[in-house]
Amino acid sequence: MHAAIDVIIRRNHIHHSTMGIWCDWEAQGTRITQNLFHDNQRPAFAKHLAGGMPSQDLFVEVSHGPTLIDNNILLSDVSLRFATQGVAMVHNLICGALTKVGDGTGDRYTPYHMPHRTEVMGMMTFLHGDDRFYNNIFVQKHPSDDFHIDNDSDGHPEVENRLAGTWCFDEYPTYDEWIVNFDMDEEIPGMKKLEPFHFSHLPVWAAGNVYFDGAKPWKKETDNLVDADSDVRVDLEETADGWYLDTNVYEHLAGFTADMVDSDVLGNAFEPDQRFENPDGTAIVFDRDYFGARRALGILPGPFTSAEEAGEKLYGSNLN
Repeated sequence: MHAAIDVIIRRNHIHHSTMGIWCDWEAQGTRITQNLFHDNQRPAFAKHLAGGMPSQDLFVEVSHGPTLIDNNILLSDVSLRFATQGVAMVHNLICGALTKVGDGTGDRYTPYHMPHRTEVMGMMTFLHGDDRFYNNIFVQKHPSDDFHIDNDSDGHPEVENRLAGTWCFDEYPTYDEWIVNFDMDEEIPGMKKLEPFHFSHLPVWAAGNVYFDGAKPWKKETDNLVDADSDVRVDLEETADGWYLDTNVYEHLAGFTADMVDSDVLGNAFEPDQRFENPDGTAIVFDRDYFGARRALGILPGPFTSAEEAGEKLYGSNLN
């Protein structure tokens, strides 16, 4: 879907698709929430044809945001292809890798719009970054030798990350590291001095995330839980009456809780200067989970309010 301005994609079950959801250009105000994704990869028996697209649960391409991804279950080997900026991921269960971080855009001038309108406000290329990660659970569910090499039918290699977590943002600055470069208190800033920072990556924010089974955090993240030793499982089962998640991740949180997140915490996407908010401009409070149950005290990372709720039926079955 191109230019999914203020589009909400909610409560879908997307599986055995090679592309999942692809939001291409101007995913400004787009919200992808309360969806189940799994097995969205090219089957092992299928050839990777020359010029063919890679596979993933979500692909957000050349957008300045704000693009909001919250309360989803992402189980394929690639969760999000990140050829974009201005993304917020909040309260997701993420079992695949983040790929194309800082890549896949080139010098592509892409429109950004007046908030909640279709009029073009400007055109700009990408610095990458301007991304937020709050209260997610990352699990290294799929095998990883860090980078996956897939030769297409002409023998050209497609190389991409398969290691889960936010580590691929290690070289991106925090907001404080970024803003200090701009001489905000100077009446006449030295533009030549500032030039390198005008073309460098935008900042990243992260807090309240959990990393299991070798999933690696952003090296500048401090408020998190990293557990590489526990035997964590995340499996999806289809029974006669529906799809269920079989997971023990909530048994290994060790009392770790997170803070409530809302639109004010997420702030504004950089290029359009638009808040991560509802289409009518009101704030979003992430006090509802995958099922719509209310979060209260003792907020858990991930898309569920409790371990018990994680065991409830996710969707009806396709079995006869």
